[in-house]
Amino acid sequence: MSDVWSQIVAEALKRGLDVSKGAIPGAKLRQLIARIALKYGEQYPPAGHEDEKFGAFLSRFNSLLLVLRRDGQDILVAPVDKPQLLDIAESGQGQTQLRDDIFEAFTRIPRESSPLEPWYERDTDKVLWSAKDEPLDAKRFVKIPPATLNQEVEDRRSFALSSGIDTEISDSLLATLQEHSALWAFSKIVKEHGLARKWHLFRFQAVVMRIRAWCETEQIEWREDWLRSKSAQPNYAKPISLSLPIDGQRHLFGKFVEALSDEDLRRVSVPLDIVLKLLQK
Repeated sequence: MSDVWSQIVAEALKRGLDVSKGAIPGAKLRQLIARIALKYGEQYPPAGHEDEKFGAFLSRFNSLLLVLRRDGQDILVAPVDKPQLLDIAESGQGQTQLRDDIFEAFTRIPRESSPLEPWYERDTDKVLWSAKDEPLDAKRFVKIPPATLNQEVEDRRSFALSSGIDTEISDSLLATLQEHSALWAFSKIVKEHGLARKWHLFRFQAVVMRIRAWCETEQIEWREDWLRSKSAQPNYAKPISLSLPIDGQRHLFGKFVEALSDEDLRRVSVPLDIVLKLLQK
């Protein structure tokens, strides 16, 4: 397939964004590509690829775009530098998440006394948390840079200083980053001012771009299934058993609470014996 197709796809993406709210539906992008291809003296589908699915065609352009597959629905497509567009649904509730293990690997700050660090296994597409001094086969495993408190604070500082944030609110957000419990204090202010959705989109973009940069550095192929529709994520309604150390479980619980909306928080029930323990402290 000639290099001109990259130009065709890039132009189609640009035009698609002009007429779409959020990411571009696959059917719409397909129409645009077919129309623009004629201008370049080409025809979609290209010769020899008549039976190829559109998603397979797009997979050749991972350096330009991101694809979100959805069960029973059309795919969504966004430019590689605007992953947050995949999370802007017509309902306004959002629909896109990183695969749980990938998200945790790039966001969980190791807090154990003997910190475990994340590694990616190329052949199995799995994340392994390993002790720092544990030897691993460099041909099979690739180091994932552990998240740090400084990194998390800088993401929040960038958000506070981003466009669309009122100066007074920005000052309040920046002030929380000087506190001992900076991440918790920041989340509190974000929710008080109704900025939870805006912060989610900002952070989603930051984390995805961080992963993309890691892929390029380590020569790891970006995988479409790292992005998933919320409806395709596992249902955690049933009790689950965590194999993580206690510190890791505390971290995940904190992330869980931070992600809940005010309405969802009101539905959370805590056993009475735990409430009594907290009141006695």
